[in-house]
Amino acid sequence: MPKKILLVDDDPGVHLLIVPVLSKAGYIAVSAKNGEQALHLALNERPDLIILDVIMPGIKGRDLCKKIKAYDVLNKIPVVFLTAKDSEDDVKAELEAGAIAHLTKPVNPADLLQTIEGIIGK
Repeated sequence: MPKKILLVDDDPGVHLLIVPVLSKAGYIAVSAKNGEQALHLALNERPDLIILDVIMPGIKGRDLCKKIKAYDVLNKIPVVFLTAKDSEDDVKAELEAGAIAHLTKPVNPADLLQTIEGIIGK
């Protein structure tokens, strides 16, 4: 059974780049453009991993990560932040929000897949 990954980013260009990379690698990619939609999809789809941007309209990425971790049915899902924000403080805040990893945009597809595979396998 292929693993399911929820990609959450308000930038359609990110979806156009990342979804094909995930699909080609054998994952099922589910997309959300904002935090509200992502929370709904996470509850209904139960992805194996969530890739999350920090800066989004509505619920910001770190707040969404905290909300996800507050649900018993979602709190074991690993969250990887994929964002242009890459200071030490940003990474620390993401990890404190419950994330397991941080990747910086623009991301190398090989690095993205290596990170995902290291967390949930193929």
